[in-house]
Amino acid sequence: MSKAMVVRGLQSLAGVRLCIGIVQGVALCLLFGAAETGGWPASNGLIFAPLLLVACFVPLIVIFGLGNMRDRTLIAWAIAAAVLVAGLALHDASRAANADNWSLWQFFGGGQGLRIWPSPTLVIFTSVALFIAQSLVVASDGDRAAIAAYPLYFDAAWKHAVEAASAAVSVGLLCLLLTLGAALFKLMGIALFSEPTQARWFTLPMTMLTLGGAVHVADASAGILHSMRGRLLLLLSWLLPPMMLFVAGLLAILAFTGLTLWSTHFTTGLLLATTAALILLINATYHDGLPEHEPPRVLRHAASIAALMLTPLVAIAGYGLTLRVAQYGWTAERIIATACIVVAACYALGYAAAAIWGGAWLRQIAPCNIAAAFLVLAMLFALSTPIADPVRLSVLDQLARLDSGAVPADEFDFAYLRFKGARYGAAVLDRLKARNRGADAVTIRRRAREALAMTSGQPAPLVALTPADLTAKLKVFPRGHKLPASFLQQDWSKFKSWEVPHCLVDSSAECDAFLVDLNGNGRDEVIIDDHTQMIVMTADAKGTWSRVGHLVGRGQCSKVTQALRAGKFEAEAPQWSDLKVGDARLEVIGPLAIGDCP
Repeated sequence: MSKAMVVRGLQSLAGVRLCIGIVQGVALCLLFGAAETGGWPASNGLIFAPLLLVACFVPLIVIFGLGNMRDRTLIAWAIAAAVLVAGLALHDASRAANADNWSLWQFFGGGQGLRIWPSPTLVIFTSVALFIAQSLVVASDGDRAAIAAYPLYFDAAWKHAVEAASAAVSVGLLCLLLTLGAALFKLMGIALFSEPTQARWFTLPMTMLTLGGAVHVADASAGILHSMRGRLLLLLSWLLPPMMLFVAGLLAILAFTGLTLWSTHFTTGLLLATTAALILLINATYHDGLPEHEPPRVLRHAASIAALMLTPLVAIAGYGLTLRVAQYGWTAERIIATACIVVAACYALGYAAAAIWGGAWLRQIAPCNIAAAFLVLAMLFALSTPIADPVRLSVLDQLARLDSGAVPADEFDFAYLRFKGARYGAAVLDRLKARNRGADAVTIRRRAREALAMTSGQPAPLVALTPADLTAKLKVFPRGHKLPASFLQQDWSKFKSWEVPHCLVDSSAECDAFLVDLNGNGRDEVIIDDHTQMIVMTADAKGTWSRVGHLVGRGQCSKVTQALRAGKFEAEAPQWSDLKVGDARLEVIGPLAIGDCP
C-alpha cells in the first residue's frame, strides 16, 4: 500500500470520526434538552434511559473501533452492544418502579414512577464491560480467531487505555478553554457564550467532536502512542518493588497481630483496591509475555513474590466481608464486593500457579488474564440483569433475616427497603404492612407503613390526633382508670418523631398505657407500651408532658404484658443505688425475673 493511500485512508477515518462525534453531541444535546423540559422521550424512563446509554456508549465503540477491526466486525459488534446496553438500561429503569407487578404497558404509557437517569452503578459497570469487550473483539478480529494470542489482547487493551486517557485530557483542556472564553465574553458584555453550561447546543457537539479528533490523532500517531505506552509501562513496573514491600509489611504485621483489627467495613474495599493495584503492576511488569520484553531480574523476582501475595490479600478481604454479612446480612454493596472477591480469587490463584509453575517466567499469567476477562464480563452481566441483581438479592436476604427472627422487628431497617430496595423493597413493604402472622406482626405492620410514608429518607410529618382519637386507640391500665386530660389535649405532632410513641401521632397504630407513680410525687406517670418498648412520659408543673426515658429489661416476653394488663405491677424503689462518678450516673440493671421470661 502506497503512502498516499495510507494518508487518504487516515483522512477518511478522521472525517468519519469527527462526523460521528458531532452526531453524538447533537443526540446528547436533544436528550438532555428533553430531560430538562420533561418532554418525550424523557417522559418515559423505559425509553429515555436506553436511548441515553446507547447515545453515550455506542458511538464511542465505533470511534475507537474504526481502523482497528474489519468494517463488518465493527458493525456487528456495534449493533450487539447497542442491543445489550439498551436491555441493561431497560432493566435498570424498571427497578425504580414502585411495585413489582409493573407491566410493559408502562412502555407505551406514561411510565410514571420510573426514573429516567441510569444508575451510577450501571454506568460504571457498562463502561468497564464495554472496555473489556472492545479489547477482546479487536484482538480476536485481528487474529481471526475466537481466542486470540495474548500479545494482541495486551496491545489492544493498553492501546485503548492510552487513547482514552489522551481523549480525556483533550476534553479537559477544551472545558478549560470554554470556561476561559466564557469569562472573556462576559467581560465584554456578550451574553451568548457567557454561560457555557447553558449553551448546550454548542458545548456538547464541540466536546464529542474534540473527543473523536483526539482518538483519531492518538490512533494515527502509532509511533508516539507506542512510545507513550512503553514509558507508562516502564514507570508502573518500577513501582512494583515498593508496593510489594508495603504489602509484605502489612501481611507480616497481620501474622503477629491477628485479624481482629481488620473486621471493619473498610477492610474489604481497601484490600481489594490493594489487590487490583498489585495486579496492574504485575501486568505492567510482565508486559505481553514476549521474550524481548522480559524485565530485569529484580523486577521478575518482585513480580513473582507479588503474585504469591495476592492469595492472602483476597482471603483476608473475604474474611472481612464474611464478618459484615454475618452481622448485618447482604446488601447490594456486599453482593458486588463478593463478585469482586470472586474475580480477585481467580487472579490470585492463577498468578500463584504462574509463580510456582516451572518453565518460562510467569507464563500462566496470559491464560489467567484471558479467563479473568471473560469472568468479569459474565459477572457484570449477571449483576446488571435479574440473574443476580444485587438489590433483588439483598432485599430477599433482609426479608429472610426478619422472618427468621435473626433481626427483631424493632431493630430491622425498613428504610433500607424503602430507599435502597427499588421496586423489590417496595413490594416487600406492601406485603409487610398487611402481615397478620407472628408475634411481631403489629410492629412490622406499623413500621412498614411508616417506611412507605417516608420521603427522601425522612419520616412523614407527624399527625395531631384529637383527644377522642387518643382515647379510642389507647388501652388504659389498670382497668377503669383514665388518662389525664392534659395528656390527651397535648399536641404531640410538635415533637420530633423519636421523642413520642408512634401511636400518639399515627392514627393506625395502637398502644397500651399504664398509669403508675414512678417517682413518688403523688402524680401518675404514663407508660406507653408500643409493643417494641415501654416509654415513660411525665408532666411538669405546667402540665406539659414529655418523654423522660424507657423501661429496660422487658424483652419480648408475653408474660410481662399479661401481668401488666392484669394490673400486677407497682412502683418499687431500686434494690441498688446508682453510682455517681463525677457528672456521670451509673445504674445497676439486673435480669428480668417474671416466670420463665429470659
